[in-house]
This record gives sequence, structure tokens and C-alpha cells, in this order.
Amino acid sequence: MAGVMFHHSFLQDSVQDVTAISNTVILDNGVQLKLWRRGVLEVIPASVSRSTKHIILSSGVHGNETAPIEIVDQLATDILQQKWQPQCRLLLIIAHFEAMHIEKRFVETNLNRLFADIDYPDSKELAIAQQLKCDVADFFKHTAVECRWHFDMHCSIRKSIHYTFAISPQSAFKTRSVSLIDFLEKSGVEAILLSEEASSTFSWLSSSVYGAQALTLELGQVAQFGYNDMGKLDAFITALRELIKGDALSGTGTLQAYQVACSIYRQREAFEFSFANELPNFTKFTHKQQLGWDGSEPITMPVENGAIVFPNPSVEIKQRAALIVAPCTPVFVDGQWQY
Repeated sequence: MAGVMFHHSFLQDSVQDVTAISNTVILDNGVQLKLWRRGVLEVIPASVSRSTKHIILSSGVHGNETAPIEIVDQLATDILQQKWQPQCRLLLIIAHFEAMHIEKRFVETNLNRLFADIDYPDSKELAIAQQLKCDVADFFKHTAVECRWHFDMHCSIRKSIHYTFAISPQSAFKTRSVSLIDFLEKSGVEAILLSEEASSTFSWLSSSVYGAQALTLELGQVAQFGYNDMGKLDAFITALRELIKGDALSGTGTLQAYQVACSIYRQREAFEFSFANELPNFTKFTHKQQLGWDGSEPITMPVENGAIVFPNPSVEIKQRAALIVAPCTPVFVDGQWQY
């Protein structure tokens, strides 16, 4: 059945930038697929109601983070081959093909910092961000806020004490629902970072502007296509498939929660961390322990029980060079996780 839409697969045809056999397909089970453009595929279940979930699954925002791309491609293939039937409306996204071709995070600038409503310098990534913003607006149009979901899937540059983890972005909406946290706990995702700081990431756009149950998901470490340890993501992939099918979630897990205490931003050309480049995410430091230098200004751990996540001294000036997190114990208040 896959051949009725693609010559090879969603991923292969998108990478090769070949014209699809058909831009719209209705399967025997009533599921409809619409190819919006290269790398953007809408899946419409046979029946849509007011309670139907509308889920964006984005990948390839950074070109060398391949495991999420493989997950999105496999979902598209399974649906086209009618191996199982989705009960949710989906938007499957593979974002940045030029970065994929050169096996880099980006070409000119970090795409996942371009989703705020501000003026950015022109770049190849900005053109992609502007189109993705339009895609999100179109996809969530005429949908109930409580039915909107978005998982922006990534891989970490470095090793991590938590192999899989999520970042819940700041939002004025109730975007940490019982059903979202239940999914994380049963998907085997090991940790969640709760941020109250305005951001400019893709998931933040969906969370803060559209009220979606939105997460940035870190699924293992960067690897080339075909070299991802997908076995370590089995629980997540199973839970994701169950969510899309509308099935009860069957997994179990323990979710460690952290609050984002603050961000470290690179302010000067002379910027460095004083620990090894191989330091894993979530490594703990003592309060006031030195982490590095920003010019002549020392960088120290600002909180008790603090750990560092995403340390990257090579980011552009004014961009985030690390997150500082600390453990927390959230509880549900009025259906929303709070701490």
C-alpha cells in the first residue's frame, strides 16, 4: 500500500525530493493522508469528533538527530500499510533536509531558537521556521485547545544520566495535564524538566501560543542513520503508537521531575566551561562550584542540588549555553502538574 503515495517511503522520497505518486490517499480503512509539501504529512483518521486528539510529531529540526526521523518515517509506513489504525489526527514533520544532508545540527543558525514572535536575521533556518509556524497555525485551526498535542523529538549531543527526558516549556495555558504526564510515565521517559522561562523553541510555540500539551523530547544521543539503538526507545515507541491508536497505555515507569532554575547565556567571545566536553547531562555540582568563565566573569552553580543540562560553550553569543536544573516534587492541582 505504501506505493500508492510514495515511491519508496515518506523519508526516502522526502530526502531525495522526488514528486509523490499521489499527494492525497484514502486507505481501505478510511484513513486519509495528505502530503502538504516535502517532509510534512497529515494523517486524518476515519472518524473525527470533538474529542479527537490533534498531534504534531516533529523531527529533524536538527539535521543530525536521526532517531526521531526514523520514528516518524516508521509511523508513516505503518499507517500506509494499514498495520494499525490511527484514531488521532497527526501532522508528521521532517524539518531540515539541508542539515540532514551534511549531518549537522544546522547550516547557518540553530533552527530551534527561531520560533518567538521577534525579528531574526535572515537565514536558511529562519525560512524553515516561518513555514513551520504557518503549518502549526493551519493544523491547530478549528481545534479545541484541550485536544492539541505536540512532541518535538530530538537527540542529545552528549551522553546523559537520563537516556530519555522531556522539557515542558513555559505557558500561560494548562499544558501539564494528567494525560500528558501519564503518557510520559508509561512511555519510559526517565525525566522531565519544568521550565517557567519564556523560550523560542518549536515546542514552546505550540505550548505558549496554542495551548498544546507540548514537549521537547530528547530520545537518546546523536547517531547516524541506521546506528541508533532503537531498542532503548521501544517503550517510548510502543506508548506513542498506543496513544495514536487510542488504546490504553500499557507501560510503566518512574519519572524524575526537575525544575529549570535558570539558564546560562553566552555573553562574550571568550567563553568556556571548566569540565570535560564528555560530561553527561544531569551531572550535579555543589552550590557555588565553578563551572567555567564568560570572559573574565566566573560561572558558578547558583543553586543547591543543582545539575547542568545541554552545556554547549560553542553556541552563538546571546544564546543559551546551558540549563541549570534542580529536583522537584510536583503535584496535580486542578488537573495541572505544579510544584
